[in-house]
Amino acid sequence: MAGRRIIWRSFLCAGASLAFFLAPALAARQNQSSTPTPPSQSSGAIADARSALAHGDADDAIQVLSSYLQSRPKDTVARVLLGEAYSSRGQNDRAEQELQTVLQSRPDDYTALAALGEIYEREGQPEKAEPMLARAAKAGQGNPQIQIEWAVVLARLHRYKEAQSALARVSPPNPPQERLAFHRLKASVALGVANPSGAAAEMEKALALDPTDAKLVMATAVAELQSKNWQRAATLAEPLFSRTHDPQIGLVCLEAQLAMHVDYHQTLELLRSTQLAATTESAFRQRLGELLISQGDFSDAVEDVRAAADLDPNRPESQFNLALVQFRAGLFDDALASANRCKELGDSAEIEDLFGDIQEARGDNLAAVKSYQTAVTLAPNEEKYRLSLAVEFIRHENFDAAKLVLKQAEKLQPRSWRIQVMLGMVEYFAGTDEEATRYLLRAAELAPEPEGALKYLGDIQVDRPAAPDPDAVAKLCEYSDRQPKEGHMQFYCGALLFRQESAPGDKTHSGEFLRRLHAAAGLLPKDAAPHCQLGKAYRWLGQWQEALGESQICARMDPDSAEAHYRLAQIYEHAGQREQKQKEIKLYEAAAARVADENARREATMKTFLYNLQRDQPDPK
Repeated sequence: MAGRRIIWRSFLCAGASLAFFLAPALAARQNQSSTPTPPSQSSGAIADARSALAHGDADDAIQVLSSYLQSRPKDTVARVLLGEAYSSRGQNDRAEQELQTVLQSRPDDYTALAALGEIYEREGQPEKAEPMLARAAKAGQGNPQIQIEWAVVLARLHRYKEAQSALARVSPPNPPQERLAFHRLKASVALGVANPSGAAAEMEKALALDPTDAKLVMATAVAELQSKNWQRAATLAEPLFSRTHDPQIGLVCLEAQLAMHVDYHQTLELLRSTQLAATTESAFRQRLGELLISQGDFSDAVEDVRAAADLDPNRPESQFNLALVQFRAGLFDDALASANRCKELGDSAEIEDLFGDIQEARGDNLAAVKSYQTAVTLAPNEEKYRLSLAVEFIRHENFDAAKLVLKQAEKLQPRSWRIQVMLGMVEYFAGTDEEATRYLLRAAELAPEPEGALKYLGDIQVDRPAAPDPDAVAKLCEYSDRQPKEGHMQFYCGALLFRQESAPGDKTHSGEFLRRLHAAAGLLPKDAAPHCQLGKAYRWLGQWQEALGESQICARMDPDSAEAHYRLAQIYEHAGQREQKQKEIKLYEAAAARVADENARREATMKTFLYNLQRDQPDPK
């Protein structure tokens, strides 16, 4: 239907991935040994071997240590060092053999565990490295080098909460490059635990260590973008893009400008003029379109989505995206042509559903119905296409046809809350409140988040001429008790309890509905309805001063409420204020002339219902 969500495939996305922060941290860690150097016995051979390794002479270190271990085979420090020497030569099998020898006699030797974990990490086996580093971290009692290396591996395994715990008590290392890598690692972990502001803060710390590094500036701008600090992202990205014309930083710059609602066209034109390889240009233009669409700039997006489609004309997804963005931009004839090209590459229910939207927008109701019916035929088990067809019938007030479609859908998916909501609303539009109530109550039972169905139910119960349905009142009040901060539910419960009690004239429980209506007024400060109901309730209770105050608020917030002006006229008559009464009578008569009858109110509700569906069509999957 017309309000479907646009789901674009992301290419060359400027939004940061975790690896964007993590990769430099990994590189920095892997350029140094993570194995700590514990206090050990003084040995000239060990000192010589360390010196040789420090100068990059692994062969000399291996020779010295092998000779030394012939006479001192139980020296674990020397054997761990020999393992590291073999590892630096790329002889990981020999290195692992030496380290496993140490662990056979000293299973908690954290230097050997850490060295073995680092070997596995370098081999690209983080799942083998992690348990070794976990044991090393435990045995090393918080050794910072091991904790950092362990956190790196945990991050690579996407175990970010554990990585965060591993780094919790670790101070940044002193050497600048290690400190920089540490902050980038923490940024990666923060992003992994859904803390973009924490990631941005860590990237700012890294940037402070090397503010001229263009890649670091870009990474920090991306982090600020993800934390929605648009101004800071733009401040970092704009000068870098002006200097380098790097399309990646340009995308960051554009996204920040779009989010700030400032003029972005210069940046957009520079990006459009970027020379790219043919293999990446289509994806890049699609990404430009995606950014524009994310801010509702459909007209601007058409050019880029069309360019992407022209560069890859045989790709159905590109043609579909073009038809969709043209439709959203109001270019219905262009959208129809693009949809036809997409269909030539292969028909599908999704394409036919879009055809229905386009034809409806062009005013061709019969063609729209045909397309929606074809979508149902192509995907008979997907409820969204049946819902689109039903909405088309509702839009043109063909409620019997809509019910038929929805009843067929209900047989296929009897536990679909969306189908139950639609059935309830069709019954309401057709004038059958009792059936509408039954369906909406069932929808509320089935829905994981029942609030939407309950709001429709509440509106119907408040507006219906007959007494409210007891089951509906109970359900709404039950939900309001579970969600005391949800103002609409407090209003529905209070208003309906008042209607229940006012019918037989029982005033003994008035405190309950007054409490709920006052709560709703506090939770919904811009909504006149709670005050209108309070004015009505206080008038019924004979509390004239309170009724006057609430009714005045109601009329001020909703000057078109004929009922509010009529009630004020009654109150002023009771108070003997004839002039005020006459004024309110005139306002009442003017408002009454504009008041819709019952059918018009249902039509207004239908328009609101359809608008909400168009604005945010739920994904039924």
